[in-house]
Amino acid sequence: MITYLKIIVIVLGVMIAAGLVVIGIKLAEKSEDLAELSQEEAEAVPAPEAATSPPVPGDLGLPAGAQVRRMTTADHRLILVIAVPEAGERIVIVDLRNGRTIADIALEGTP
Repeated sequence: MITYLKIIVIVLGVMIAAGLVVIGIKLAEKSEDLAELSQEEAEAVPAPEAATSPPVPGDLGLPAGAQVRRMTTADHRLILVIAVPEAGERIVIVDLRNGRTIADIALEGTP
């Protein structure tokens, strides 16, 4: 009876070890796939035009006194809700890959 129990414990231990090896292999494969996707995304970004100057970090062309009310990121974009004195609120969307402003939208109905 004890011999069978020893055999069962050994078999289960081997199965657990084999399962961990399989999980490790799958994680390594997945990380390679993600690295390839990241490389493809980096290659898909168009090169900046030679005539334009590189973006200046933090230069959104905001007037003096403007305040960032809310900020979030989504799909390589920074989305800012900005309160501008005497002009109301604006939404500014910036591409995080190159620092360029994608959109600058004035919100209607704000003072």
